[in-house]
Amino acid sequence: MPAHLSALVLFAALSGGTRESTVYDSYKQAWHAGRAQNLPVLVILNPAEEANASAVDLDWLRRSRHRRDLLANYVVVVVDASTPEGKVVHKQFGAAALPRVSVLDRQQKWQIYRSSQSLSAEDWNMVLEAHKKGNPPPPRPKPAACQT
Repeated sequence: MPAHLSALVLFAALSGGTRESTVYDSYKQAWHAGRAQNLPVLVILNPAEEANASAVDLDWLRRSRHRRDLLANYVVVVVDASTPEGKVVHKQFGAAALPRVSVLDRQQKWQIYRSSQSLSAEDWNMVLEAHKKGNPPPPRPKPAACQT
């Protein structure tokens, strides 16, 4: 087997075959990609660089192999809330505090998770694991009717 072919086979075997998630900076593009791929969308709304709040660091988030594998179940979008598009998205999500993390269901109809709290590594693991299937919330039961 030629050396370059051997290296290619070795690389493929070591990569594990997991899909590396694409990170979008446009909410609209991520929304369409989520619909097309039937995947939940992880939306990260970050404050401006000069803001007092600290932004979610995507490089830190990907540092763990476990979280990289979990992120592969999502379409990921990181939006700078100080840009014109970011201001619109920020308003659309009704987020007062930044950074804001939301997960949309795989049909992009529901926010199935949202938080403006600082998330630890373990918190991220739990959120990404809990919502990786992107299932919409269960239907609400109808209110009881009084029949007299």
